[in-house]
Amino acid sequence: MWLLLVGLAVASLLGMARSGLSARVPHCAAEAPRELTVGVLELASSPSQDRSRLQVAVRRDHSLKCVDLSGRRLRLNWHFPPPIQVGEAWRVEAKVRAPWGYQNPGGFDYERWLFGNGIDGVGYIRSGERSLPPAGDLRQRIRASVAERLADRRHGAHLRALATGDGSALTDADWALLRRTGTVHLLVVSGLHVGLVALLGYGLGAAAARLVPAALVWLPAGWLAAAFSLAAMTGFVWLCGADPPALRAGVMSGLAALAFAGGRRAPAASWLALAAVGVICVDPGAVLTQGFWLSFGAVAVLIAGFANRLPVLGWAASLFRAQVLMVLAMTVMTATVVGEVAPAAGFANLIAVPWISLVAVPLVMFSLVATLAGAPFDGLGWALADLAVSALLNGLKVLGGGQSHPLPVPLGQGLAALAAFACALRATHWRARLACLPLWAAGLMVFQDRPAEGQFEVLALDVGQGSAALIDTRSHRLLFDAGPRFPSGFDVGEAVVLPAIAATGKRGLDRLIVSHGDLDHAGGAAAVLRGAPAASVWGDAPELNAKPCRRGERWTWDGVAFAVLHPPAGYARSGNDASCVLQVSAGDQRVLLTGDITRRVEATLAASGLAPATLLFAPHHGSGSSSSKRFVEAVNPPLVFISAGWRNAYGHPQPQVVRRYRLLGSQVWMTGIEGALQWSSAIPERVVAYRRERNAIWAWWVNRSPANYLEDL
Repeated sequence: MWLLLVGLAVASLLGMARSGLSARVPHCAAEAPRELTVGVLELASSPSQDRSRLQVAVRRDHSLKCVDLSGRRLRLNWHFPPPIQVGEAWRVEAKVRAPWGYQNPGGFDYERWLFGNGIDGVGYIRSGERSLPPAGDLRQRIRASVAERLADRRHGAHLRALATGDGSALTDADWALLRRTGTVHLLVVSGLHVGLVALLGYGLGAAAARLVPAALVWLPAGWLAAAFSLAAMTGFVWLCGADPPALRAGVMSGLAALAFAGGRRAPAASWLALAAVGVICVDPGAVLTQGFWLSFGAVAVLIAGFANRLPVLGWAASLFRAQVLMVLAMTVMTATVVGEVAPAAGFANLIAVPWISLVAVPLVMFSLVATLAGAPFDGLGWALADLAVSALLNGLKVLGGGQSHPLPVPLGQGLAALAAFACALRATHWRARLACLPLWAAGLMVFQDRPAEGQFEVLALDVGQGSAALIDTRSHRLLFDAGPRFPSGFDVGEAVVLPAIAATGKRGLDRLIVSHGDLDHAGGAAAVLRGAPAASVWGDAPELNAKPCRRGERWTWDGVAFAVLHPPAGYARSGNDASCVLQVSAGDQRVLLTGDITRRVEATLAASGLAPATLLFAPHHGSGSSSSKRFVEAVNPPLVFISAGWRNAYGHPQPQVVRRYRLLGSQVWMTGIEGALQWSSAIPERVVAYRRERNAIWAWWVNRSPANYLEDL
């Protein structure tokens, strides 16, 4: 039996991998705009309504260039869109590309998320016109009715998320508060809500069996309660769009209800394993989602924590134990699976979980049923639910007010903490629990190979169209630039740079240098400093009380020499030409970081007797206004790193710039293609490209780099 179940799971995974990879949008699709007829599956708009993010199914590809996209599922942005409704069909002109995301140590894996959720490509819509009005979809009509009923409620967006799984009206500030307090799972439809609905349905079925004994002629009491539970759970999952988290919880709850009704006494772990296999068979991509591991991990913790203890503890003690276990477990599992932990999460969940479970969700479910039934008293229910959510959010604001964002956690540290928690959970004696302490101690350490004395390492992060590079010596760490921050509010410093700092060793910084004030270099600096405080800040960042970069500044860390080559004191220019230029050297190995300097500054540096460098960060992302022939010949670098986004709007790097470096015999690497790039002065001829290495080792969902992209420029 177990071999059959495992075989089904493996077969489903292999089928998902094969079909998912073959359905992916190829790179050639991005060569020209495409005319598509699409059906709108999901819709999320910004609070200002100036942009929308749509998930669409391609009904017809009118372009048929390179590939037919019919049948594929895409995630598209539309700036300043016309009114759109889910279920409509639109004929659009869109730019579509292969799934592509940042590839760095640590941080959110966007490509894995896209693959796990069955999204085959991404892009944006240039223009479009409605082809068909929305179909008469019952689910959308219900959602629209609930949204209309909650339009005048103070926390209507939160109530919609709880009632129908529609979180599109939540603002960036709402999501930020939930992340700071580790309570995102409470305000979106998750396993907790589906389980509560199933439990409420079971209770209603049991009550019906007592109030209407005649019903027992057709079904025994247990099976009647299970039928109510299955009906309530199925209806709720359907209303929420059958998203993977709700689907997983639905399978688990359904199996639990049937097992309980049938009087099955199989071990709970067996039912959990069966549910996991069932979920994989229904949705193979679920194994690549964080929610899969968090939801099944949470249930596994409860099973382990209550093994042979329930009759001894009693119900009150059991509820308290369950709450404490879940707070501890979710904190550790989130740190391991998500790679971050909110300092306030433990206490916030200790209060919020029972409040949501015992007060808010029952009120929301009661109000939802009343609204669907057309009962006149549903307004009272929604008012009470609004008060319950308001009280919750006010408490979360107090708890999360002092934290700017969750703290990144290295994978090794998270795994050690998870192992220690599992050890303590299964231990039956206090002495056995003491034996788990070394694992906790290991969790507090970050095992990282540091450079030897007199050597240094460079990690050029993949931050899209921007710049960020970590430089490590034996006991010091410097960050040169901090990545961009976008008008939408997305901060690469927080989303990419901070997790990379945590994942690669020492969390703090000895120095942050902001080359100049452009947002693609300085935008993420404030977020980085909040999460990884620096002993000193240099560069063009007055709002950070930074010390100006000045030529002649020199220092030595662990036998590695650092020197600022530009700008000189009293330099009159600002902007790109005021960029800080940093040289790092150890013996014969030199690295030159140049910011966005132009030919004017390059000529000055070349005239001053600039020493050759082993590794050069190409000025201004490989722009045609930089990398002049004289400068390139003076530096004569065997290796060139270009920090630029894949298919960026500026056309960086320029073809003539790449050719200029190649004529000298330089190897040219681009972060937007290869992901993060790692180099060490101890092995100067080797470059580790994170996307290439990761794809080759285990992450088969990571998209391959476009063949010969730089060579074709």
